[in-house]
Amino acid sequence: MTYRYLIYDLNKNFSQAFDDADFTLNQIMYWVMVVSNRLRTQHYLSTKSDLFVSTFSSVTVQTDAKGRKYIDLPSQVMDLPNNLGIVYITYNVDTCKCEGPNFAQVWFSPTNIGSLQHLYLDEYTKPSVKVPYFYRVGQSVDGVSVNRIYLVGVECINIQDVEIAIRSTLDPQTLCSLDEEVNLPDELIQELMMQVLQLGRFVMLMPTENINDGEDDAELDSQMYANRAINLPDATSVQQTEQ
Repeated sequence: MTYRYLIYDLNKNFSQAFDDADFTLNQIMYWVMVVSNRLRTQHYLSTKSDLFVSTFSSVTVQTDAKGRKYIDLPSQVMDLPNNLGIVYITYNVDTCKCEGPNFAQVWFSPTNIGSLQHLYLDEYTKPSVKVPYFYRVGQSVDGVSVNRIYLVGVECINIQDVEIAIRSTLDPQTLCSLDEEVNLPDELIQELMMQVLQLGRFVMLMPTENINDGEDDAELDSQMYANRAINLPDATSVQQTEQ
């Protein structure tokens, strides 16, 4: 099934269910992407399948201003516990490149910033050329949000590129054509449509008091309090009543 077929079908369902539904195709596409990514993650967690794994054989290693080596993630990654969204990162220890026999490939082990200091305290876990690590950092570079992978243990060698495999998610900005196939197993398409329809139904059934119609209610509020003040009895009448 293509995105075009799916989106137009959803748009038709919205129009039939709600007379005043006015969703744009871009809005429906965004919902489709959000739900698809959720279903992809759930599918992996339940099946441990590598159906959504993408491999990038030559990702350039760069060096920042502090001498730390890193790569920018070439695609969006499933945010899974313990960096499970990243299947592996490897490089060739003999050539400092990715080419070469498989037995020469060194795998980077996942870690996090908080654990790095403890790794250096143990000779068996200390980062090195043959025992390297990686950690992931989300940050803003020149106003653009990026996902960056820092490589630890290879600071003193001339490593030019690495191979990386990731469990990827879908990015609506990279969808070039609505005629592309929806990248989900067939059995999940029905669940995708159901959840998108539920999103649209939730939006249409929002209470009217939570919708910003652009009107200024300050004058109405002032009049309401003024009316309350007019109806309040004065102090004299209250005293006469008590007597």
